[in-house]
Amino acid sequence: MRGRWTAWLFVGTLIATSACAERDVPTSQTELELGSHRVRVSVPVGWDVLDQGAQKHFRKAESDIVLQNLGPVDWEPALGSLHDDHRREVKSRRAITIDNHEAVDIETWNRLDHTWPQRLLFVRAADDVLALHTARLADEQTAKAFESIRDSLHFPSSARR
Repeated sequence: MRGRWTAWLFVGTLIATSACAERDVPTSQTELELGSHRVRVSVPVGWDVLDQGAQKHFRKAESDIVLQNLGPVDWEPALGSLHDDHRREVKSRRAITIDNHEAVDIETWNRLDHTWPQRLLFVRAADDVLALHTARLADEQTAKAFESIRDSLHFPSSARR
């Protein structure tokens, strides 16, 4: 009888501990202006948003994720404009929909040894292409933040001025 009670106490403690554990839950929504587009996004805990006009930087220590409006461009040239095409290759590419907008989610890596991953996301918003990309190495923490930002993107209004 005592063994069962101890087991239930252990399970209860385990559940309570996991419920109280710190998680990377996004903070409240932040609205950003990218040209004529407004984008609402959740900023991961511990990350700062720096508004540099045409580019919005999400930073934490040395990690940097950039959100920018590339203007009216095609998907493929946009991919080449954000990384060194000669040393990198596409690891994965998938078409997705983000808040009713056509998008392409891309992961690249070094062509020679499959290291140095980078993440890119292109979202078609009216005539423009918005890009979310890792500016440097997408380590595990940066990749997790990239996915959190990607998953929280919302376009409340994209009306041209």
